[in-house]
Amino acid sequence: MSPSEPRYTRTAIALHWIVAALVLAQVAWGWLMQEIPKQPPGLRADAFNVHKSIGATIFALMLVRLGWRLVHRPPPLPETLPRWQRRAARINHLLLYAALFTMPIAGYLGSVFSGYPVKLYGFVMPAWGWRDEAIKNAMSLVHLVTSFVLVTAIGVHVAAVVRHTLGDRGALLARMLARRGERDAHDRLSRRPTRAA
Repeated sequence: MSPSEPRYTRTAIALHWIVAALVLAQVAWGWLMQEIPKQPPGLRADAFNVHKSIGATIFALMLVRLGWRLVHRPPPLPETLPRWQRRAARINHLLLYAALFTMPIAGYLGSVFSGYPVKLYGFVMPAWGWRDEAIKNAMSLVHLVTSFVLVTAIGVHVAAVVRHTLGDRGALLARMLARRGERDAHDRLSRRPTRAA
């Protein structure tokens, strides 16, 4: 990939890899903590609170990432890709974004209506809900189903990256890898133009 070819901004690259690492850890932890016994009390609750805290962090980072993406245009997919692949990539990205927003919201609402306090990084959040098993179960179902959607979308994303890395010598992947010692011109060029007052 030549330096003149479009690439993601350094901020977008950093957000991508931080969120990716947190999501992989969160998915693994989310399934592993189900095996923690309910007795003695406390251990399982602590594990769930860690899960909630990481989820809130991912949600906050996704808000930043979405805001950055709205202001800085991502580089277009290469025209050499078939149209169906470009369309599939956009749909899969939409699924990833939708899942990464839906899961923490559903998880938070499920916690709010569980009747137990919501604790993030050791701090108890203000209680505004009430104990409602129907809402809690509905949010838990949304959280669970969305987790399968997320894992599937991640699998498709990774498979596509591997396939194109092998096929185009990593040109597509290089757009999401930072280069040391190189000014990121795309940080300046990708900013969405604003209308003059």
